[in-house]
Amino acid sequence: YKRDPEVVSWVLNNSGGICECCSSTAPFIKEDGTPFLEVHHLRRLADGGSDTVTNAIAICPNCHRELHYGTKRTAIIDAIYSNVERLISE
Repeated sequence: YKRDPEVVSWVLNNSGGICECCSSTAPFIKEDGTPFLEVHHLRRLADGGSDTVTNAIAICPNCHRELHYGTKRTAIIDAIYSNVERLISE
């Protein structure tokens, strides 16, 4: 799926280098001086989710894997929707 680079940029910049899932700082700084976080779509693009800032969050790699493979995925997503005001459940 093609992702809008402006959405990725906005989400990463808006996070301020803090994971929007666990509230930890990014695990390291990249060579370009920016914090390393990954953009995750709460409703997958493959499932018809939108590529918008209201469906995407900046998260650390550990949280990203948890959201894809963890047993507590649903509870974590519910908490994210409660904590990040810009998100709209799709």
